[in-house]
Amino acid sequence: MWKIIVYKQQNKSKSVQLSRDFNGYTDRSNYGKYTYKREGLLDRIPHRKLYNGVFILRSEDLEEFIRLLEKYETIYYVGDVVSTSEKADLP
Repeated sequence: MWKIIVYKQQNKSKSVQLSRDFNGYTDRSNYGKYTYKREGLLDRIPHRKLYNGVFILRSEDLEEFIRLLEKYETIYYVGDVVSTSEKADLP
């Protein structure tokens, strides 16, 4: 089963931190001599991004997603995605 999650982070600095945890980031050391790609949660789980702050995820991945939202004190809503077609296969 698929879930839709809508969230809004009011605090700008927490929003940036949350975005880095979701999407990953490029880490640079020694004045840019070395770069490392840090993986985010969305790199590891199947998802569909509809808009900024609106995602469709599998039910089994929801707990980890919500854990990050609560870590940054984010307002969120979770709902079920109901398909009218038997062939609907998201992400």
